[in-house]
Amino acid sequence: MKNTAADSPVRPRIVWITTPDNYDPEVQKQLKRGGSERLDMLTAAGFDVRVVHSCDVVPVWNGRPRLLHGEEDLLARFAGFLVTSWTWDPAIERHIEAITRTVRASDCVLLTDGTLDPEVFGLDKLAMYHHAAALGAPVLPTVSVPFGRYARRALDAVRTQLPSGPYVLKPRSMAMGYGVLKADTVQHLGASIDLLTPGGLGCLVQPYVPDSGDVRVYVHEGKVIAALLREPAGRAYLANASQGGNVSGYEAPAEIADLSERLARSLHSDYLCVDWLISGESFSFNEWMTVSAAYEDLPPSARKTVAQALVQYISHRMDERSGLR
Repeated sequence: MKNTAADSPVRPRIVWITTPDNYDPEVQKQLKRGGSERLDMLTAAGFDVRVVHSCDVVPVWNGRPRLLHGEEDLLARFAGFLVTSWTWDPAIERHIEAITRTVRASDCVLLTDGTLDPEVFGLDKLAMYHHAAALGAPVLPTVSVPFGRYARRALDAVRTQLPSGPYVLKPRSMAMGYGVLKADTVQHLGASIDLLTPGGLGCLVQPYVPDSGDVRVYVHEGKVIAALLREPAGRAYLANASQGGNVSGYEAPAEIADLSERLARSLHSDYLCVDWLISGESFSFNEWMTVSAAYEDLPPSARKTVAQALVQYISHRMDERSGLR
């Protein structure tokens, strides 16, 4: 009988593929220090965790899928892979896509693939909005910006489909509040689009919601287990903790909890973090994430609960996959 990853005498192996090129080197140093808690947690849970930079990995097909790290094939031994997929560089995005598709084609498990149809629902906020709205979640009116010299055609749609400004312009596939701009007028919005589109990022325009915060709801095995409120600091407009937002524990209202659980079930996801934009008594869906979502800012008791759920989820995914080898 084959040993599973859980009962093998060898510690279950996790390869965490990151992209330092997303950050200024000084910011990367800060993130490395801040990220040590998760690495320590996974190590304490019995995993053998290794961090690899995406720029050092070469995807290959040669008789079978291979991920070459120098002369080593990272897929030669069973492992769970955590891949940081977001980036603002289109060339890096294509490279990461090659990495994730190679992991999927192997006998290893891509732990960040925590949703139904992960290539569609992993990072694409527009796809998320369509899906969430179809399930009855409130979603802000959204305009997707065309490419290149046609990008300003979005302005006519903004005038007819969205309330008058201010507006928020944000990338379709990014994280941590990077690249999110507030534009007070259509003229400001047009100038922002002019600056963003040459970089190749797909962008979305939505109404700016004043006096708003962001609630992250953690769903494990179909049930809400914790929630975190993030609020902009001072006169800032971004609530992300990485952008200076204030964070605190939160009791998710019944309607938000129910919708979060419904979204997790619809995505066949046993571990999902759902973000909601909160303004007064109203709320709207913002985005979701899988195991890459931060939990370190939760109060200690909730952080422990979420950490245990994360370990349980990863162990289950690896046990399930190793049994098929």
